[in-house]
Amino acid sequence: MPDEYPLKRWFPRRKVSLPCSVSWQDRQVPARAVDVSYAGVGVLLSEAVDVNVEVLIQIPEGIQLRVRPVYHKPENSERYLVGCKIERIERGEQQWLNLCYVPRW
Repeated sequence: MPDEYPLKRWFPRRKVSLPCSVSWQDRQVPARAVDVSYAGVGVLLSEAVDVNVEVLIQIPEGIQLRVRPVYHKPENSERYLVGCKIERIERGEQQWLNLCYVPRW
């Protein structure tokens, strides 16, 4: 079946480990981006975030993303993995596309 995609996801995740800043409502906390794709981003936070709130993620490479959390789960006793869907790229679109690029072999 040569017409099938060799990867499970339409936009595969790329594993990264980047410091970032996550802001929502009146809060701003340091975090770490752990996976990225064209459609979403996974971040590790020191506290859970409400999944019904829009969040701003800033990555030092000049990338600013407006996202909506879709799930969160405890990673360990002090960190939460939060999966977010990208609503829009506010700054650094080309840097984001370069960061998310996963070669298809």
